[in-house]
Amino acid sequence: MAQNATLKVTVVTPEGSAYEGMAKHVVAPAFDGEMAFYPMHAPLVGVLGHGELRVTRTDGHTEYFYLAGGVVQVADDEVSILAETVTRAQDIDTTEAEAMLAEALASEATGEAEIDARMDRSDDARARIRVAARSGHRRTPTAAEVLDAPVE
Repeated sequence: MAQNATLKVTVVTPEGSAYEGMAKHVVAPAFDGEMAFYPMHAPLVGVLGHGELRVTRTDGHTEYFYLAGGVVQVADDEVSILAETVTRAQDIDTTEAEAMLAEALASEATGEAEIDARMDRSDDARARIRVAARSGHRRTPTAAEVLDAPVE
């Protein structure tokens, strides 16, 4: 790989462009893990899950986003992400995410579909809390704090 090789990164949601720029590499949440993209990556189309999107810019700074659902296409050193939801780490409302987690954990689930839905909601809230912690000015709550939080 050439020393100065870069990727053109475009992240789009139904609301519009969420990010556009050049990067050294990108790590995106897949539906079953994470995918990393570097210059000269083989062409790929993949399904995205929910979690942390990391874009390491050419200046070495990493941008953090919460991403939920969508697809990624990689071709000719371009990473194109079409996502349902993208939120910059510093724009995540941690209090709201904590409330979402507490509500998901407190909800009753008896059938397989209900259990899966509750797990998806709690995974989503945990991902938002983790990504928000990347912004540097928000504290990630402990598990005890989340579990002890009152549910309204």
